Amino acid sequence: MSRWVRINGPDPPPVVRGAGDRGGEREWVRYHASPVDAATVAAVSVRAAVWDLGSSSFQVLVCDAGPCGTLEPVMRRRALLNLGFSVGAGGSIPTDRVTASVAAATRLRRALDEVHPDVTVALATAALRDATNGPQVVARLERRVGTPVRVLDGEEEARLCFGGQRAGIWIGQGPVLGLDLGGGSFEVAVGNSDEVMLATSAPVGATRLQGELATGDRLSEDDRVAIRDRTVNALGPVRSALADYPGVTARTVVSGGTARALARLATARTRGRPPGRASDVNQVELPTSQVAELASQLAALDLRQRLALPGMPPRRAPMLPIGAAILEAFAVELGVDHFVVSEWGLREGALLDAVARRRGIEGAPT
Repeated sequence: MSRWVRINGPDPPPVVRGAGDRGGEREWVRYHASPVDAATVAAVSVRAAVWDLGSSSFQVLVCDAGPCGTLEPVMRRRALLNLGFSVGAGGSIPTDRVTASVAAATRLRRALDEVHPDVTVALATAALRDATNGPQVVARLERRVGTPVRVLDGEEEARLCFGGQRAGIWIGQGPVLGLDLGGGSFEVAVGNSDEVMLATSAPVGATRLQGELATGDRLSEDDRVAIRDRTVNALGPVRSALADYPGVTARTVVSGGTARALARLATARTRGRPPGRASDVNQVELPTSQVAELASQLAALDLRQRLALPGMPPRRAPMLPIGAAILEAFAVELGVDHFVVSEWGLREGALLDAVARRRGIEGAPT
């Protein structure tokens, strides 16, 4: 028996597909062709779990982490909560959303206990970072999660996102620009295959802006202008920081649910069928002009019409017009010609970081 493992190198080797369904939902993942004896993999693999307590959803991802940056999915569970909307609208998380969050964490913990991870990390991002009652909510969640929750600052989050991106696709010696667009913030990093040179964040995300701007189901032209203005304003410090890295936008990597969903729509159109799994869009290129076209199309459709689009992920449909508008504004403001979509981001970066720390390996993503 052999398994396929990911081999990082200066040139992107041929890609094949393997499947892992141990103990959880079956999920296709990309591996580079290099068979390794199963006993060798088992001897060095670590089962790692990450809690991502995010602005759109709470997620638990469990993977068997092997040599050479291998992550074989074991279990993935999520609960949609949209805490970023509440923080954007009122600055705090209301009582009913706190109750729902605690209940979701309880359900996710039961699922996690069934797969017995060797190492577990719990991360909280923008909504819990920025909510006025965030510390109180985190304290309640910790009792359900069963492990300390690390509330990431923007720089830490950006570094972990880039760690996942550079492990998931070919980066090269760079430097390249890495962007992760989430529900409550976007993270920006500059780095290469060896180091992260810049990491920063701004409080702009799809669920947050929906709460702040009270946008409708369809986006009016005023809505789109407001989203663009809010994004451009937040990008001011980022643009200044990127001045030290001329030409870095020539290769811009993007992760997050918005980017994956847009890539699914784009490939469904060109292939004539929707991609089967998120990994089908890994390393897909999205030209800025196509992002702008999709943003315009999505803005004019109501939820029912968006759900009817080939390749539309149902849970992304409510927020995708805002996310697409943010990504378009980012591209135009920073002069990005095209995005390279990465399936891996924060969660995978956090898993790789946790495993590296457990093994005492220097040079972890953070």
